[in-house]
Amino acid sequence: MKTILRNQHGFVVFVSLIMVLISLGYTVGYLHFVMGERILFSQRFAETRARYNALTGISEEINALIKSPNYNTATDTTLEDRELEDMVGGFREVRGMMVENLQTHRSQRKGLATGWSTYNSFVNEPIEVEYTMEVDYRARGFEEFMYLTNEEAPGGGPWLGETVTFGAGEILEGLVYSNDDITMSNFGCPEFINYETDTEFELSQVYTAGVFNFGGCNENSSTLFQGVHKDSMPKIEWPPYEGQDLIKSKADYIYRGNAQINWLDPAHEDFHIMTYIKFEPGQMFIKQWAYQIPPIVAPQTAGQQAAFEDTLKRYYPKFYRNTFGGGQGLYQGDLEFQHFDFPQPAAASLITDDVIMTPEAVIWVEGGQVQVEGTVQGRYTIATSSPQPYKMAHDSTRIQELNCNIWIMDDLVYADSETNGYVVSGSPNRLGLLSGGNIIVANTTPNGKRNSASAANIQINAAMIAMNESFLIQYWQNSTAGYNFLEGGFAIKGDGRGVKPPFLPATGTSDIRGTVMIFGSVVQDKRGYLKRNNPGPYPISPGIGYEKDYHYDRNLRKFPPPEWPETKNTDGSSSLELSGIGEYLGE
Repeated sequence: MKTILRNQHGFVVFVSLIMVLISLGYTVGYLHFVMGERILFSQRFAETRARYNALTGISEEINALIKSPNYNTATDTTLEDRELEDMVGGFREVRGMMVENLQTHRSQRKGLATGWSTYNSFVNEPIEVEYTMEVDYRARGFEEFMYLTNEEAPGGGPWLGETVTFGAGEILEGLVYSNDDITMSNFGCPEFINYETDTEFELSQVYTAGVFNFGGCNENSSTLFQGVHKDSMPKIEWPPYEGQDLIKSKADYIYRGNAQINWLDPAHEDFHIMTYIKFEPGQMFIKQWAYQIPPIVAPQTAGQQAAFEDTLKRYYPKFYRNTFGGGQGLYQGDLEFQHFDFPQPAAASLITDDVIMTPEAVIWVEGGQVQVEGTVQGRYTIATSSPQPYKMAHDSTRIQELNCNIWIMDDLVYADSETNGYVVSGSPNRLGLLSGGNIIVANTTPNGKRNSASAANIQINAAMIAMNESFLIQYWQNSTAGYNFLEGGFAIKGDGRGVKPPFLPATGTSDIRGTVMIFGSVVQDKRGYLKRNNPGPYPISPGIGYEKDYHYDRNLRKFPPPEWPETKNTDGSSSLELSGIGEYLGE
């Protein structure tokens, strides 16, 4: 057999060429991958620079802008673009604006800034990237304070002492703030205690724009401050007139307590109108009736003079001092005795008799007082105007002012609160009481009248603001033997209505009515008395009034009562709290 040999050189060259091409493809692919990764890295790096540039725009421009006292809340504010020197790129379209949070009804400051940067493409041409960041600031509202006082001086009633201290038996749970010095008692110390939420343990916080006067208390005692306490803090602007005006402008229901007052017309006889509001789940009952503050008629004979003077002293002790003078008038204050107990007439004589069924409402009462009680289911705000001038009934030449007080007649609690008044976590119910005068716990039988004769204690679920002057109790209407102003007395420290009518015996040196248990927020111009006892103008023991048990309703931080006022600092700047920062995703 003959063997034929073939030449293999052409096949080897062909195979080698294929292998070279494959290797070249891998190399080119790898180089393309590397270049792509480099470009991708450059792009991501540029995006990161753009993000930080946007944050720079926010920190350098927006934060100063929206906290400024001169911030224009009516229109958006756009700042000029800026190119940063220390890094590639810059920021542009820096805008500050005011928006409304539709859930909380609270204004919100929003800031936007677009950062930009560049990176080079495959052909070494610059490509620009943008990243827009958003920052949100929530305006702080008065509902965030468990207890806030503008001035640590007594107010709201007659026979005021020199100062009001925090003392033994007082328990305050939550954020406490004062625009003034805070003074502790020499006769026992309060407790500013920590409190728990569902998700975290929060420290008590006690702040003052002044200093702490510790009295007989030890600053380092674990039972005094369990959390943070600081002095020399910024002052909060007071009074919150803007907030009061906002509530009035947003009112769903307006009731006039001054509809029968024309104090400029001497021939017109002035009548006040009392507004009574009772809450029941899902509804409100609102009644109004007219009344006059005695004395109604000036004495016509000498025999009527004594009775007239007695009545005048009970209702207008400052006029007793000024008018009758001499050495007999020992009254030292400058306020009339304030009253709620002008009896409700029969239904036919009512000016208003409404039933309102709504889950949310703002109620404004112009120029008159309000009585309130009941079980709240829903979100409501009740507000009254500033003091109302009127002519005294017996003498139209005398112009007096009626403080448009809110009187708490009985327990005022949420429908889902516990039996002891504690608000449950997550409750949707809210109540705001903003008084152009005082907020006063009335001396009623359910509130412990006559030394807790038939009932005791008062439970309050509400955020409260007393613009002029205080949250307090009606201590001048009491049943003690020495300080209820019995007929013939010259030391007019009471109005007599705690004993008569009805004609019942006095309760000695005791008119203790239980405990004021608040689960909410208390804000006031001056410190109101919840107890009068020894020492002081009412030097009796155990005295007149209540113990305190104050707790913050943490649900208020989620959203306040409708149209509840915001806080500002005295320099005009807004008091803001950072609520969020992140990428802007568009409207």
